[in-house]
Amino acid sequence: MTQTGVVTKLLDKGLAEVTVERVTACSHCSGCGECIYGRKISVTAQNKIYAQPGERVVLESETKTILQVTLLIYMLPVAGLFLGYGVGALLGLDQEKCIISSAVGLGLCALLSTYLGRRFQKINYCITAYKR
Repeated sequence: MTQTGVVTKLLDKGLAEVTVERVTACSHCSGCGECIYGRKISVTAQNKIYAQPGERVVLESETKTILQVTLLIYMLPVAGLFLGYGVGALLGLDQEKCIISSAVGLGLCALLSTYLGRRFQKINYCITAYKR
């Protein structure tokens, strides 16, 4: 997966901080300020081409890693929804209580996916070229 960004700061050990504008997650947003995500994020990337602050660069990352993290973040709460309902049904609860147990399963797995998503957010980026 490739993205473009601007080098904002040089770090130790051949790394650089790069500001990347979100293009897929918030493409619907016109900057109204209601979206919980910022339009720009900062990532740390390997600076193999020795780019300097202010230069526009191309970042590459493994698509496999991004897809795994995305799958974890989005599918775990859905699994919790069904698991919660199933546990309620196995315990012999009526339909209203099964719906409550599925909501509890959804909530717990959403919290777990948020925690795991932040823990595994370390995607390896590499600056590969200058953007013209």
